[in-house]
Amino acid sequence: MARSKIQKWRFNKLVQVIVASLLNKYDFFMCIEGGTGIGKSTLAYHIAHKVSLEFKRLYRLDHDTVEYYYERVGRKTGLSEEEFVDKLLRLKEAEAYKFSPKKCLIYTQDELQKSLASWNSVSIPDEMINITFNRDFYSEKQKDIIKMLNMFRDHENLSICCVPLFQNLDTQIKNLTKMKITVKKRGVAIIHTPNNVIYCRDKWDSATNEKIERQWITKKLVRPNYSQLTTFRGLVKFPPLTKSQEKAYQQVKNDKRAVVLKDDMGIKEEDEKEKFDPFADLMERLENGGIKSGHMINGYALSMGMTPSSLRNKMKKELIKRKKSDVLGSYIVTKKARKEEMAGIE
Repeated sequence: MARSKIQKWRFNKLVQVIVASLLNKYDFFMCIEGGTGIGKSTLAYHIAHKVSLEFKRLYRLDHDTVEYYYERVGRKTGLSEEEFVDKLLRLKEAEAYKFSPKKCLIYTQDELQKSLASWNSVSIPDEMINITFNRDFYSEKQKDIIKMLNMFRDHENLSICCVPLFQNLDTQIKNLTKMKITVKKRGVAIIHTPNNVIYCRDKWDSATNEKIERQWITKKLVRPNYSQLTTFRGLVKFPPLTKSQEKAYQQVKNDKRAVVLKDDMGIKEEDEKEKFDPFADLMERLENGGIKSGHMINGYALSMGMTPSSLRNKMKKELIKRKKSDVLGSYIVTKKARKEEMAGIE
């Protein structure tokens, strides 16, 4: 059987799809998945930045840009050219879809709720840390966030969520996702959109696509044919950030991750002159009985940009180095039981 030709998207096409949806009075909730350090945040940055630039062209009333979106959105929604231009000028006055990494990068539930309640905004919930965890210290506002995602779908917001694995998201959140992008390697990503179904409960056809993927694994295919996936729409390439963009963006990420660790996880303020070490703090809390569940370790892992398994392995090595038991579960018990066990080990 001949191999199907893989459809490739220009990055500008991806931007136009998003902008057209926003101009059509819909929100655009999308997810980017992929391993740590593979480029999820880079792609999210490029999408947010390019969408903002596209709106700036509209605000300048660039003839070709305005004509393109009027024919694809304005005319179809029954607007005259004057009414469409008036709409653009109102968005300009409201500074809609302005992209600022410091404002748009989100790590806390409060920031996410504020973004969802606003109009015509751009947000990047990095790692979706406060939504994907539904237990322990992330449980209180989870239901409220899901309600807001449903209630405010007409606020015309762009939300670009970064997650390690899309399948681990809450089912309701997956059903609200308009586009999923899987970063396979640096600079290359796969675009998926849900199937237009009536009776099927799973718009992402997870069972079928999982079978297809398992066949690739069994056959040890180096270059699988992604067009076989029922949700596949194409491939898109994206460049790395410039050095200045990378430096500024990473600083914002570091600062906001520190807020999650300090505020959401009850970590005390450190001397501003000293560099905060989240791993050292985690180990101290572990040995002092401050870790009440494995979900807290998961929270530390995502805040540190690590997978939970990698962090656990690092913790075990550190405990062995300190000549202590490397059974993490033995530390996540009552303080009294932990002291008795540690006394017996020593």
